[in-house]
Amino acid sequence: MKNSNDKQLCDIAIGDAVLELFNQDAPVSRTTLLAQLEKMIHAGDTAEDVRVARLALELVKSSSTADNAEKSEENVMSFRAKNVAADDSTKH
Repeated sequence: MKNSNDKQLCDIAIGDAVLELFNQDAPVSRTTLLAQLEKMIHAGDTAEDVRVARLALELVKSSSTADNAEKSEENVMSFRAKNVAADDSTKH
């Protein structure tokens, strides 16, 4: 990472990719996240969008924590974002 701004932009890009997977009702795993980031690279509207998506892709690829956790399909999480009700409780 060049600076903290790049890190923040990468975090946002990764979050956008995960949200897109949720919206597609797709499983969320390192593999699907990498594929979604690849799509974002190819769909980038500006050079900056492409640059940030590439940085995010490299960050996810180099993540040793994800490497250790992603050993089998058992580690895939599937969320049904459309079917999850928001918690409107005001309890603290």
